[in-house]
Amino acid sequence: MVKPAAEPVLLGFLRHGEVAGPAHVYRGRSDAPLTPLGREQMHAALAAMPAWGAVVSSPARRCRDFACEVAAERGIDCGVDADWHELDFGAWEELRPDEAAARDADAHAAFVRDPRRCAPPGGETLDALDARVGAALGRLGESARAPTLVVTHAGAMRAVLAQVLGLTDCHRARVALTPGSSFVVSWLAGAPPLLTALRCAD
Repeated sequence: MVKPAAEPVLLGFLRHGEVAGPAHVYRGRSDAPLTPLGREQMHAALAAMPAWGAVVSSPARRCRDFACEVAAERGIDCGVDADWHELDFGAWEELRPDEAAARDADAHAAFVRDPRRCAPPGGETLDALDARVGAALGRLGESARAPTLVVTHAGAMRAVLAQVLGLTDCHRARVALTPGSSFVVSWLAGAPPLLTALRCAD
């Protein structure tokens, strides 16, 4: 069993930058790569964050490629954890909301009304996202012994903020996490986590 840390550890969260392909679509498990601008957005965010001693990434290319590159440059570990993936949008992957509504009117209306219980066809609910992200956050907080950066997605980051700040679903949806946005949490086992920085990229 891992012993609790005696001192707080910093956990950073960085959203991937711009990706190739259409914008304003449901993009969860689809695996488009970063654009050159997307890489610039992430490097700019990283320059404004603390120094990291380890990196953890979502398995998606738009996160993993950058995370592995940064870890290799700094000579630090880079782990991949599937629980940091974005919400799975199932049959609606790469569709705009209006296109998903045209394809599955009743299912889309139910998802918009109650995403906690109603999933996209073949996808997952907000409850499922929160459960796996919460588990990943708990594991990371218990095991991290160096400041650790998580390279992930807007949905997963909002799940963390909701847990740390006690946000309602309405309020978490109003946090702008544009590509390249980031925040930092101070974590001490047995104590409430503290949000110490939040940067929404331009």
